[in-house]
Amino acid sequence: MALRGLSRSDALYLMREADIFTLAQAAGFLTQKFFGDVVTFVNNVVINYSNICVAKCPICAFYRLPGHREGYLRKPEEVAAAAELFASKYGVTELHINGGFNPFLTPEYFDELFRAVKRRAPHVVIKGPTMAEVAYYADLWRMSVREVLSRWKDAGLDAISGGGAEIFAEEVRKVVSPYKISGEQWLEVAKIAHELGIPSNATMLYGHVEREEHAVDHIFRVRELQERTGGLLLFIPVKFNPLNTELYARGVVKAPAPSTYDVKVVAIARLILQDKLKVAAYWLSVGKKLASTLLLAGANDLVGTMYNEAVLTSAGAKHNASVEELAAIAREAGKTPALRDTFHRILRQL
Repeated sequence: MALRGLSRSDALYLMREADIFTLAQAAGFLTQKFFGDVVTFVNNVVINYSNICVAKCPICAFYRLPGHREGYLRKPEEVAAAAELFASKYGVTELHINGGFNPFLTPEYFDELFRAVKRRAPHVVIKGPTMAEVAYYADLWRMSVREVLSRWKDAGLDAISGGGAEIFAEEVRKVVSPYKISGEQWLEVAKIAHELGIPSNATMLYGHVEREEHAVDHIFRVRELQERTGGLLLFIPVKFNPLNTELYARGVVKAPAPSTYDVKVVAIARLILQDKLKVAAYWLSVGKKLASTLLLAGANDLVGTMYNEAVLTSAGAKHNASVEELAAIAREAGKTPALRDTFHRILRQL
């Protein structure tokens, strides 16, 4: 069954009924068959251009509403200087940048932002705002998604981060991100980006109010997108950390999902995606120890060093990791660590 691929009903049955050891073993076998024992990651820095956001997602502990004393907007030169500093000090090759739905921003702000980074750090790849941000600003500026993406690409955007996908099912989105775009809209923005030659990641935020069928459906839709466009670089399951979020305060989510569920999500992702896409063990959301275990259950990428990350850390996740620390996570699982660039070209084995 694992080799021939799963139907939706197969995947749902396995996620509900199979023990995690069987799932992990099958997923690990497929990963070894398709990708070998190399585990990759990028050396990157995360810089949020702003934390002002009107989406008010109850899953988020990072945002501040307009007028809040802790709200900020970084100047383009400030972001560019930071990217240059991290490139020279830590050797980062990727700037991961997003910020939310800031109603005060203009198209010119992003023009200046991306161009300033390319001036100060020309060799740093800009992996930019999420599909949800693209759609929000297109609506705000009365532009099409294609126009916004084309303009950003001309200014220096190289790739798009996979955030904002959450879970595609609308009944879940009504609870966790009621004012964001729909799952269908997220997929449409991704398709347009890929058509323009802007590749992206795809995420899935799990461990809140979704059911198994929602997670399975989400992964299948990611697979279908990849089969249509080939523009996805990595699938990143992101574990929900409820601390400091509205869902936690309301008692809707009282604790993080158990680690057994983390294993099931990653393993099922591999069984569904087969060789179509790499699957990440996102150490920042699950912890470094469990990330090593997930490398034995279908994952074969550790995302990145994530220097300066603030969104997940605001909800209780641990902070960044060095290249050496991520290499150690891979070795602990008996894997061969390799540093890659944003586009998954191997730079060197470690």
